[in-house]
Amino acid sequence: MKLLALTLLVFKLIGPGPWRDARVSLQLGERWRRLFSAETNPDHWKWKLPAAMVCFRAALGPGIVLISLKSRSGLLLAGCVVAALVSDVFDGVLARRWHVDTARLRVGDTIADTIFYAGVLVVIVLRYPAALRGRWVLFAMLITAEVGQHLFAFAKFGRNASYHSILAKCWGLWMAAATIGLLGFGLDNWLLDVAIAWGIICNLEGFAMTLVLPKWRHDILTLGHALRMRRTLESQGEYLGV
Repeated sequence: MKLLALTLLVFKLIGPGPWRDARVSLQLGERWRRLFSAETNPDHWKWKLPAAMVCFRAALGPGIVLISLKSRSGLLLAGCVVAALVSDVFDGVLARRWHVDTARLRVGDTIADTIFYAGVLVVIVLRYPAALRGRWVLFAMLITAEVGQHLFAFAKFGRNASYHSILAKCWGLWMAAATIGLLGFGLDNWLLDVAIAWGIICNLEGFAMTLVLPKWRHDILTLGHALRMRRTLESQGEYLGV
């Protein structure tokens, strides 16, 4: 009887009827899942979209300089900063959600940020030189800290730092708010001072992370996380020399 019941069940599954329809639906669902899964297809658009957003932001660096030379509209420049901020937020969010946040993408993200805000600095020099002259010491300290911490990471690990810490994320928001206010509305106020000072602190944190980490890592939220990672690598027998 058991063998007969099993045989009848097999015929129901492979024959026409609701059981077969359910099986076909499950197979189609699996095919659709594979179609929209980035993990099974490196050429999938989910791999390419975050990278395209990073490239877009890098292109906005020289782009915002060209716009400032061709147009006197401050709102257009502010729009460039907003577009860069949106791409900066969502490239990381989407990459993590789709599990395509590779080390190469995260390093590219850092480079794109640097290129874009280098362009913003050129625009400030062209449009608001007084804002730069009044803060030349802070700007010099920021540029020195930014270049120095990346050179230090490159000397130690062979690649530039890409920590994307909480301080760095906050700095990105401060920089966007300050530059939108300055370029879009001519607001030369305390927001810019805070943004520059925050950037100096952020780069000092980057120095400290590079100092304590024995191996290159990306996406380290805080210095505390870097210290815990160091202890973990020490327990695994990692070499801690610079």
